[in-house]
Amino acid sequence: MKKYIEFSFYLPFFDLIDDTDETSSLEELMRQFDLSLNIEGLDNQYLSYGDGAFRAGKGDIFVFFKKDDKESFILIDLFNDFTDQHNMVKLGVRCEVNKDKQIRNILSSIHSRAEIKSSLKESDDDLLKFEICNVDYPKEIRYGNQKYIINIYYNAI
Repeated sequence: MKKYIEFSFYLPFFDLIDDTDETSSLEELMRQFDLSLNIEGLDNQYLSYGDGAFRAGKGDIFVFFKKDDKESFILIDLFNDFTDQHNMVKLGVRCEVNKDKQIRNILSSIHSRAEIKSSLKESDDDLLKFEICNVDYPKEIRYGNQKYIINIYYNAI
């Protein structure tokens, strides 16, 4: 039976997609999962939610599964919290324990480059796996008298 480990942290969206290296760390992370990501498409999706205060309460979750292992995935949560002033997004990764060294190195690179970030969480409790369960989506968020909807998309963009 395969064992899995999960990593997650928050960082500014533009620190996630912008990289000074020739090959971005996000692209390298996607390659580890045999995936290709249209970073420009992700950028366009993020910008489509609006700007400034109009962006609060908007954003969706995108999950990209490894082609040969549907238990391994990358999660990018673009939801903009109501108190967020730094364009923070969540990056989550679930992978087999025996492949975590390369993933850990890539995530460490992304994490260390980010100007503002949360701590890097590591877990073997399937928290990310439960977070992406499609029966929970679309998810309704209430803030004051407003209602906001978060959708989840699998292998999209």
